[in-house]
Amino acid sequence: MVGDWYNHAMSFLPFLLGALVARVPGFWTRPALLRWHALGIAATGWALLLMWDAVSYEVVPREAVAVLRPLMYAVYTLLAWSAIVAACGFAARHLDRDGPARRYLNEAVFPVYILHQTVIIVLAHGMQPLRIAPGLEAVLLVVLTLTLSFGGFELLKRVAVLRPLFGLAPRRRGEAPAAAHAQAQAAAGMHAQAAG
Repeated sequence: MVGDWYNHAMSFLPFLLGALVARVPGFWTRPALLRWHALGIAATGWALLLMWDAVSYEVVPREAVAVLRPLMYAVYTLLAWSAIVAACGFAARHLDRDGPARRYLNEAVFPVYILHQTVIIVLAHGMQPLRIAPGLEAVLLVVLTLTLSFGGFELLKRVAVLRPLFGLAPRRRGEAPAAAHAQAQAAAGMHAQAAG
């Protein structure tokens, strides 16, 4: 929290940029137009980084590695930003509509984000003595992390005292979880009718 200035600087800039552009009129049409280009740049950067990791210390002399390292950091940055633009572009193009799945995921996104890293660390640490093949271990980690993170969200949203700790709005007094869900669906249906 205190000593990791590099990570905070790297994380704060995208957060600040996102906060600034999220409400700019017409902004989301641009990533939608650039989505395929951004995906191609991200895929190319990823391939270059894989090649760099595979050959840098074994084939390329150490002096050349030192010279090329800043270039690879630039490739990594370009890859990361291109992936973000591609993800936002595809989301703006294909996910810009309301529905039950979107409402559910919208409520789940912050609690799942909070839970997933702890789940990954606990699972990876627990799997280490099992010596599972790397590919199988990766698949297991992804599936179990998704399952446990969403399972945790389902539990958290039913416990009133935990809801605010995980970014969920408090339920109104006397409102059961099923009633809150039904009320949200009814409100969304009325909103859709009014818009149509």
